[in-house]
This record gives sequence, C-alpha cells and structure tokens, in this order.
Amino acid sequence: MFPRGPRFAQEKIPDIPGPGTYNPQIEATEAYKRGAFLENADRFDKDKPSDIPGPGAYATERSTIPKQAAKASGAQIDKYAVLQRKLEHLEGVHADSKKASQADIERLKLELSRHQKTNAEQTEKLDKLKKQNDALDTRLQEHKKSSASQQSEIKDLKSKLRLAEHERAQLASKQGDVSETHKALQRSKDDVRQRDRTIADLEKSLATEKKKRETAEAKVQEAKGRVDARVDEVRSQVSKLQDELKSVRLESQKKNDALGEAVSEQEGLCEWLEQTTAMLARVAAEYGRLAATTVRREAHDQLKYQHASLQLHTARLERRLANSEAQVVELANLVRYTKEKNMFLSTYVKEVEERVVLYSQLLQDTQTRDALYGDGDRSLEEGVTALGFAIKDGQREVDHAIAHAEKTFYKVYRHLGRDLLELLSTTESRLAERCDAVHQLETELSSATEARNRVEGELDTLRKEHQSAQEEVGRLTVCMEELKASELSAKQELEAEKTLVREEIKKAEQRVTVEKEASQRMAVALQQAQVAEQALEDEIEQMSAELAQAEQYQEAYDSLLEEVGSLLAKNQLAEEEAERLGRFNAEIIGHRNPAQRIMYVERIRRELAETKQRLLLSTREVEAAIADNEGLRNELGMYKSVMVPLESKPRTALTRVGRAPLSSQNMNVKSVLGKSVKQTRAEESRDGDMTLEELM
Repeated sequence: MFPRGPRFAQEKIPDIPGPGTYNPQIEATEAYKRGAFLENADRFDKDKPSDIPGPGAYATERSTIPKQAAKASGAQIDKYAVLQRKLEHLEGVHADSKKASQADIERLKLELSRHQKTNAEQTEKLDKLKKQNDALDTRLQEHKKSSASQQSEIKDLKSKLRLAEHERAQLASKQGDVSETHKALQRSKDDVRQRDRTIADLEKSLATEKKKRETAEAKVQEAKGRVDARVDEVRSQVSKLQDELKSVRLESQKKNDALGEAVSEQEGLCEWLEQTTAMLARVAAEYGRLAATTVRREAHDQLKYQHASLQLHTARLERRLANSEAQVVELANLVRYTKEKNMFLSTYVKEVEERVVLYSQLLQDTQTRDALYGDGDRSLEEGVTALGFAIKDGQREVDHAIAHAEKTFYKVYRHLGRDLLELLSTTESRLAERCDAVHQLETELSSATEARNRVEGELDTLRKEHQSAQEEVGRLTVCMEELKASELSAKQELEAEKTLVREEIKKAEQRVTVEKEASQRMAVALQQAQVAEQALEDEIEQMSAELAQAEQYQEAYDSLLEEVGSLLAKNQLAEEEAERLGRFNAEIIGHRNPAQRIMYVERIRRELAETKQRLLLSTREVEAAIADNEGLRNELGMYKSVMVPLESKPRTALTRVGRAPLSSQNMNVKSVLGKSVKQTRAEESRDGDMTLEELM
C-alpha cells in the first residue's frame, strides 16, 4: 500500500530531551518574584565528576574476532554508532541531573539551617515581646495604683478642705473677714475640679490602653500558638528525615563492609595461591637436591635437564593459566558490559514501544478526524508505519546482535576448553614420561619416587583448592554485582526522599513567611501601644509637676497665718485689758461701799470668764488649723522629697521611683512661721467665784 523507505537509513541524534527536563523546579519558575539580592545560588557547579566508569570504558572486545563478525554490514555499524552516541548523550544528561540534584541538596541544607536560625530569632523576639508585655502590665498596674492613691489623696484633701471651710466659716462668723478665705477656697475648688478632669481623662486613656493591650496580648498568644505548632511540625519532620537518612547510611555502610570483606577474602585467596606456588617451588628444589645427592652424575644431569625442562613447561603452563585467568576476567567484564548494554537496549525498546503506542493513538485520532472531515494528509500515517518497520528492524537487529554475542561467548568458552584439554593431555603425557623414567630408576631413587608421589598428591590438592578458589572468586563477583544493584536502589530511594524533603522545606518556608508577616504586624501594634504608654506617662509627669507647683495651699496657709496673727494681737489686747481691769479691781477693792463693790466685781468676773472662754476656743481652733496645715505641708514635702529614706516616708500604694531633687527644696518641709509664733494658752475657766489671785 505504502512504499517502504530505506531499511538502514542514516539516523541522527534524537531531539528527545533527557529525563528531568519536563519537571522544572519551582525556584526556577518563580525567580522573577524575588529580588537579585536574595539569590544565593552558585553560578558554577562545584561537584566533582563521578568516579564510576560508564559503559564502554573497559576495552573488553577481543582482537581476535571472527571474520564473519568483522564483516558486518555498514548499516549495522551505523546503527551501533547511533546507539553509542545516544548512550553517551544519556550519560551526559544523567551526570548533569546528578550534579544538579547534589547542588539542590546542598542549597536545601543551607536553606534549612537558615530557616532554623530565623525560627530561633523569632522565638527570641517572641520572648522579648513577652517581657515587654509583662513590663507594660507592671506599668499599667503601677499607673492604676498611682491613680487610686491619687484619688484617695484627693478625697482626703477634699475632706480636709471641707473641714477648713467649716473652720473658716466659723472664723468668718466670729471675725467677719472671709473675703480672702473665700478666694482661697474658690481657687482650691478650681484646682480640685481641674484635677478631677485630668483624672477622668487619665482614666479614659487608661481604659483605652488596657483594651489595646488586651488585643495585643490576644494577637501575641495566637501568633505564639501558630509558631509553636509550626516549629513542632518542622522539628518532627526533620527528625524523621534524619532517622531515614541514618538508616540509609547504615545500609550503605553494611554493604560497603560486605564488599570490603569480599575484597579482603579475595586478596587472602591470592596470597594463599602465591604461598602454594612458593611451596611447590621449594618442594621442587628439595626434590632436585635430593636427586642430586642420591643418583649418579649421568642420571643427575639427565634428571637436572628434565627438571629444567619441566620448570620451563610449568612456567609455560603458569603463563597459560594466567592468560586464561585474564581471559576469564575479560570475559566477565564483557558479560557485564553486554548485560548493561542489553538492559539499556531493553529500556530503549520499552521507550520505543511507548512511543509506538502514543503514535498509534495519534494515528487513530487522525483517522477518526479524517473520517469526520474528509481525507487529509497521509504523511503522518506513512511516517508511523515507517517508524514501526524501523522499530521492528531494530528489534531484529538487537536480537541478532544478542545471538551473535552468545555465539561468540560459546566459541570463546569452547576454545578455552580445548586449550585446557590440550594442556591436560600434554601434562598427562609428560607425567607418563616422568613415570617411565622413575620406574627405570626405582632401584636407585626409591626415596625420590616416594617424594615425587607425595608432591604429585600435593599438586592435585592444590589444583582442587585453586579451582575452589576460582569458584569463590566467581561467587564474590556475583555478590559484588548484587551489592552494586542494591546500592543503586538505595540511591534512588534517597533521591526520592530528598525530593520529599525539598517539598516539605518549601511548604515550611511559605508558612514561616506568613508567620513573619504576622509577627511584624504584632510588632507594629506593640510599638503603637508603647508610644501611647509613653504619652500617658508624659501626661502623668506633667500632672505631678502641676501638683508640685500648686501654690494654693501656700496662699491658704499664709492667710491662716495672718488670721492667727490678728487673733494673737486680739489676745494681747485682751490680756492688757485684763491687767487694766485687775488694777481697776484693786482700786475697787479699796472702796468703802461693799454692796457696790460686790456687784461690780461679779459683773467683771462674768465678762472676764466669757472672754476667756471665747479666747480659749479661738486659740484651740487656730492651733488645730495650724497643726493640720503643718501636717499637710510635711506630708507634701515628704512626697516630693528624694532625700527622705523609704522607712520614714508614708506608706501608699504608689511605686516610688528615684529622681533628681526639685530645685532647692529642703529635705523636710517645716513651717518656720509656725515655730516662730508663740501661742499663749488661756487659763481654763473654773466654776465658782474668782479668788483674790485671779483678781490680782
């Protein structure tokens, strides 16, 4: 139906990409999302080239190839050349993929260490944030306590102000001078109102700050829970991967140990073979010495000549044996190479079959499409059929090559067996000649014949041992191949695990970035809270400064001192009046009219008792006001002073902080005016008539 193309056409290197081409890494596809300063990848591969020789590295082909094999067709040679080029191309691709995977593994290790460092830094930052939150809590508690103490002080001051107002009202009712006290009270009331307003503002700001702090604490707790959970997951994954890596390393170590034991055993067998050859040489020397000492000259010369010829013959046999061993090694290498080649060809045939299936499906699709839309271009079908014929031809050629290789192996083994039979026949003939010579000289060399028989028995045992050693070497080579295959499987499993680890690390990186953003937001919120707290502290300091600078109490105290001075002056006037009245009473006592004298004295006595009582009450009120004012000034000075020890300061709910003294205030604020004023206590009134001493 379709014309067939050339059977053995010159094939080109296929354009099919190697393994690992259609699974690009995520870092390569998302490189544009990161900046150039974040790229830490190496420009050049730092991996050493692989020390494992590839196919075709051993010169295992024999120089003596049969003529029929050497006269292969040109098309078959081209086919093998194309396959060889494909094999080299695949080796290069495999080496490149291996280097890339090793570079990725190193990079992932670096990234894992970097992420562990970042996790440690984040934990440290979280600890610092916790400490800052604790400090904020303590500061808020201190502010609450200070506000409570201030409120209590304000209440005390209000009560004291009420008492002072009451006392001043009494004094005003007595004295009538209330203008200055009213002004002072108005000022104190204004100050108290202003202080109440500031305290209300502070309470509002404290409530808002408390709400912000609670929200920040909730956010910090959520971020902490997420970070702890993610860190636990990453740690568990890393521990699992480390355990798997340790198990794989232990398996590879066991395999390497087994391989080393096999190599050491082979070396021991080689040494034992050398020792046996040395022993044979020594036995031959002893045999020659014994023959030389026990036979005649002519027989000795003849035996010596025979011995030399036998040595030459044994040397030839040893050389042939060595050649046969080398040929066996080369055949083993050739068998290994052919096995690898057959495996590669089988994989290639599978790939070609898959391609055939794919092309057949495409052909069916095109046929259905042509049936629907009419006859189209038939070139694809022709290409597919030609490709199927070419694949079948290639399969036949591969089978032919395998059969040809098996035939060559059979011929080589047959040739080796023939050589061994010839060697055995020659050795048997020489041994027969030696036996004839020995039988002729039995009378003279009985002891020599016994020694020779003993040596022959040892030679037989040594041959058997050598054969068993060769079998052991073959078994060890099989074990080495099995170990290599298991090592390859372990490497594949390790690569699969590395890919899984890579994916897990990428996921962990994404989660860490999300957690970083959350922690940054929390840091911004905490910074705002700190700024608000600082503003609140500034306001509190300003209020304390305003409270320290309040001079209304001083003005009220000065007004009270003026009132006390006026009262003292009045007291002095009263005392002077009492003295004058006393002198007047003395004059009255000398009066001759007793009735007039008694009535006058009683009236004076009553007036004097009333004035004394009033003066006593006024002095007591003044003293109480002065004492209260002095106590307030002392307490205020102790609050403001930094030189007073903590034991002598009044106990409050405030946390005292050391600071520099305010200007040039004294350690203890004491009223100098209060000390300078000398108060005179009036005599207490007694019931009954006045005595003569009282009148005087």
